Amino acid sequence: MSLPLRVAWRHLRTRRPPRWTRAVGGAALVLVVAGASAIVWSFGQPPSEPSLELSPADLAYVIGSFAAAIGLLVFSFAATVRGFTLLVAITGYSVAQGCAALVLVLSLLGGLEGDLQRRLLGHRAHLRIAPPAGSEIVNPEPLVTRVQAVPDVVGVSPELAGPIMIRSGFGRAGVNLVGVDPVLHATASGLPDEVVEGDYASFVDPSRLPRRPFPFIDAAGVVSADEPSDMADETGSEDPVEAPPAAEHGDATTVADAAEDSGGWEDPAQEIPRLRAEGKIPPARAPAPAPSPAPEEDDGGGWEDPEQEIPRLRAEGKIPPARPPVAEEAAEEPSLAEQLPAPDDLPAAEPAADLVGEDDPRTVPVLLGIELAAELSVSAGDPVQLITPEGRMTPAGLVPGVLQARVAGVYATGVYDDDRDYAYVPLPDAQAFLRAPGAVTSIAVRLGDPDALAAAKSGVIAVAGPELVVEDWRQIHRGLFSAMFLEKVAMFVALLFVILVAAFGILATNMMSVMERSAEIAILKAMGARDRLIARIFAFEGIIVGGVGCVGGIAAGLALCSWFSERGIPLRSDAFTLEALPLRVDPREVALVAAAALVLVSLASVLPARAAAALRPVDGLRRGE
Repeated sequence: MSLPLRVAWRHLRTRRPPRWTRAVGGAALVLVVAGASAIVWSFGQPPSEPSLELSPADLAYVIGSFAAAIGLLVFSFAATVRGFTLLVAITGYSVAQGCAALVLVLSLLGGLEGDLQRRLLGHRAHLRIAPPAGSEIVNPEPLVTRVQAVPDVVGVSPELAGPIMIRSGFGRAGVNLVGVDPVLHATASGLPDEVVEGDYASFVDPSRLPRRPFPFIDAAGVVSADEPSDMADETGSEDPVEAPPAAEHGDATTVADAAEDSGGWEDPAQEIPRLRAEGKIPPARAPAPAPSPAPEEDDGGGWEDPEQEIPRLRAEGKIPPARPPVAEEAAEEPSLAEQLPAPDDLPAAEPAADLVGEDDPRTVPVLLGIELAAELSVSAGDPVQLITPEGRMTPAGLVPGVLQARVAGVYATGVYDDDRDYAYVPLPDAQAFLRAPGAVTSIAVRLGDPDALAAAKSGVIAVAGPELVVEDWRQIHRGLFSAMFLEKVAMFVALLFVILVAAFGILATNMMSVMERSAEIAILKAMGARDRLIARIFAFEGIIVGGVGCVGGIAAGLALCSWFSERGIPLRSDAFTLEALPLRVDPREVALVAAAALVLVSLASVLPARAAAALRPVDGLRRGE
């Protein structure tokens, strides 16, 4: 060891340790033992069910971890004070605190970025082939076949996307409808493995769709397990008993089709006698005298007798003629008009044949994200209604399209946007519903290795041609990952100021040391010591303090990362997306933290070293007196 380094080390050491360090160190050890005992006890407890409250085992683990960490911090500080001066220990701990915080925060942000990347790449494709803005890919089957032959491509799925509104009996929301081929999409995404309610097989085969009965209470107070219309609460009917029987919510039909089948209305000549026989409307009044030009006062309770008014209105051509009587068993079946929602809901005027699937013409399956399903208060087997402005022009104007569907399953990706803003239906149904027959808006491509993009992307670009745009997952999610990178840079700069404050503490400590030891500096210079030797002594003092604090802080940060990566901090899955904190230690970031800390403390040692080297022996002896 060189002379400047030995002298600097001797200056930093304490001559007489404070007496309080023994008591403080003993109390810290007791706290460490108590915290470790609580942690060991929590490890032996069975796992708890997910809930919004921490279980006793999780609570003991959290409290024990904090107690053990605080105890170790206090014990190490007491041990440091017994070896170095109190001022040196405080300054070194300031540097260590900044370094530990930087390592922990950067590892946490890196873990969050990695976790988000894993979730996105598990749910979405690695490459996307899309036409220019405002256009579509017509007849994508040949292109899909060519892309499947590209090396490292493991899945290809054509997709048709468009904005729609989805409605249930409890709410409505705007979403992006994505039409996919269920079989091909299973190879190009992780959607089948993300279904948490229902079954992806129901999405592939609509005949396996679940049908969940919905009990309701009629006017007589009788509980029925029949499934009412999903929009019955908005039809405006005041009599629950007269609510029409449940429609098949998977029916893909429109109001225009209903009007062609049943005229869109019930014949009063047939309905009024039946309702009077059931006692639901008043009996018929006696025939009134012929009407006079002057209006007569109404003495019948404020209403006209339909049996008298309907023939007159039909004779005047104001209402359609009577329909022929229907058979008894057919009259008991609900008409198609009764099965549809209220006219004010603006249903579509599209042919039913355009909105059906190939497997089951009466059922359209839909997959919803867990956030969207919670917002609509639906689950697997419940009916929903899809509404799009891509309707058709009628004499009354543009009529939106409506598609009745049933929830085949609910998926959860852990990414809020994906779980809230997307609904998946089979591609033929989406093409008919969005009026884009045989067309898609993009083609999703999945690779065997998402990090090896260069070769696979070049092959896909060669196959797709110059008229189509090929983007990889980094370009697709460029805004998201750029924001996370900027957040990491901002946190690094912010926490670097903690180390900068500690560096100013080193500067102040060394300046005080120069003033206190001015007489010793003068004696060394009088004995022949050069200015460079004196400067190196005080430079080594700052570097030793900063170096010890940097190494200790990085070691503490890595220890915390290792501990929390092993067990994590228990977060309830009902309230948070993450069940534990993901941590990923990047050696390059750790080296960057160490280099930044050492540079700051080295710069902080320059000024005291120059001040000591410039001190004249006479001035030093005078200050020493």
